[in-house]
Amino acid sequence: MRLNPHHASPASASTHPRGSQSRYRRMRGFTIIELMITLVVAAILLAIAIPSFTYLTVSNKLTTSANSLVSNLAIARMAAIKRNADVGVCGDNTCSVNFPAGSATVIHVGISSIQPGVIDIKNVKALDYGAQGLAHTTTSTAPYNGLIADIYTGQISSNNHRCVYLTSGSVVSTCTESNANCALGGPSGTCQ
Repeated sequence: MRLNPHHASPASASTHPRGSQSRYRRMRGFTIIELMITLVVAAILLAIAIPSFTYLTVSNKLTTSANSLVSNLAIARMAAIKRNADVGVCGDNTCSVNFPAGSATVIHVGISSIQPGVIDIKNVKALDYGAQGLAHTTTSTAPYNGLIADIYTGQISSNNHRCVYLTSGSVVSTCTESNANCALGGPSGTCQ
C-alpha cells in the first residue's frame, strides 16, 4: 500500500511543530503596529473630510434658506392673484412696514434655516403683490426690480452669500456671491 506524500493524517499534523505554529499565526489577529497604522490612516481621512463636510452642510443651509424665501414669494404672489387683492410680504417676522390700512393682507415670510450667527439675513425688502401678480414697494406702484434679501454666513469663506432678486415685479432669481454683499440694484458680474 502506497501513501500519498502530500496527504498527511490528522494525527501527524498535530504532532508536527511547524503545522501547529502556522495554525496559531493565522488565529492571532492584528498586531499593535497594524492597528496603529489603521488608526493613523483613519485620523488623516477624518481630518480631510470634516472641513469639507462642514462647508457642505453650511452651504446647503444657505441654499435651503434662499429656496424657502423664493417659494414663499411665489405663494404670496399666487395668493394675491387668487384673492384679486393686494398681499403684503415681509421678509421676516420682525418686519414693521405699515401697509395702507385695509389695502393688503400681510404675509410674514418665514425663512427656514435662519440661525443668527450661522445663517443671517440682511437687506430684506418689504413688498406688496398686486392682483395682477406684480410686486412693488409700499412707496411706489412701479414693478420692483432689485434685491429682496441677502442671506449670508461667516462660517465659510467662499460662496457665502445667497442673493435673492426680483425682476419686473414677478421674476424671482437667486445667485451666489463670495465674500461680498449682494448688489442692491441687481446681480453683479461676479454673481453666479
